[in-house]
Amino acid sequence: MVTPTFGIFDHIEDIPGTPTHQLFKDRLDLIKLVDEAGFAGFHLAEHHGSDLCMAPNQELFIAAASQVTKNIRLGPMVKLLPLHHPVQIIEDMCVADQLTGGRLDFGVGRGVAPIEHAWFGSTWPESKQRFEDTLGIICNAFATGEISSENSVYYDFPPVPLATKPFQDPIPFWYPGSPVTAGRHGMSLMWPGPIDQRSYDLYVETWNKHEGDTLRLNGPKAKPRVGCTMLLAIAPTESEALDIARRGMDGLVRRAHNVHKHDRLVLPEDECDAALGPLRSIMAHIEDAINAGAGTAEQITERFAGILEPGLTDYIVLQLPTGDMTLDEAKRTVDIFASEVKPQLEKASLAV
Repeated sequence: MVTPTFGIFDHIEDIPGTPTHQLFKDRLDLIKLVDEAGFAGFHLAEHHGSDLCMAPNQELFIAAASQVTKNIRLGPMVKLLPLHHPVQIIEDMCVADQLTGGRLDFGVGRGVAPIEHAWFGSTWPESKQRFEDTLGIICNAFATGEISSENSVYYDFPPVPLATKPFQDPIPFWYPGSPVTAGRHGMSLMWPGPIDQRSYDLYVETWNKHEGDTLRLNGPKAKPRVGCTMLLAIAPTESEALDIARRGMDGLVRRAHNVHKHDRLVLPEDECDAALGPLRSIMAHIEDAINAGAGTAEQITERFAGILEPGLTDYIVLQLPTGDMTLDEAKRTVDIFASEVKPQLEKASLAV
């Protein structure tokens, strides 16, 4: 077994009664705590116009987090490529990579809420094509040192010199949820929960099939890598942990619905309903996620060992705090995980 690593996936959701500046300060304190505890990564979501994501301009928050941490890797999960001009994406990415000292991990995606695309001047139906178009501009920019709209369908601008280069060569990229997209473009794959063998095999097969293609973001020594996200709540008793996890998931789903409440401004009712498909998929597995991620330190150690044992992933990303889980509950979970669970999992990996 490869020595496992652990990260945090966060939306930075609103907490009623907590001023926004305090919300940010508390989250920076938490990131500093997990950095000191040896966590490997912090990944921040992007959403707009709702209480699901209070820091939608991810690079700005990541830049702040980089100044209070030393080792933890930081980045968006995901940057919604169809929403932003590629010149800004690339320049912001390079500045963030320099400020982190080469600790930037960059997750990309196309977004699930139609209204978010409309707010930024694009449309939901063309989001897949816009994603691939912008991804091509990013790939070419890092390969040539120049940001160009050549061959772009959606952009037409004079070539822009990449004056601020990235610190890393290359920056690691992630893609969530699709083994085919991640594999085709040479990106690490982030999976919702433990990945199954069939999806893992499809990812590796696609990675190998497209090795050497033009639109690849991996370096010459990169290999397929899978991370998995897990809701987590640890408490002295399983019943208390389950209560925390259920409040966390209920609040997350409620706020995720809020992201979609303005979709009807740009889509007919039947298409609004179809846009909720990804959220319904999550809701269908809520109880499984709660039961897998809630428990005592001993229970979580056993379950996570089982996730790591097949060797399909070596990176578990903990979703906390989330929903109506309190900050204190999240900190207690981090403390117990870092002092009791993480050392046992690392020790077990060395014994194999």
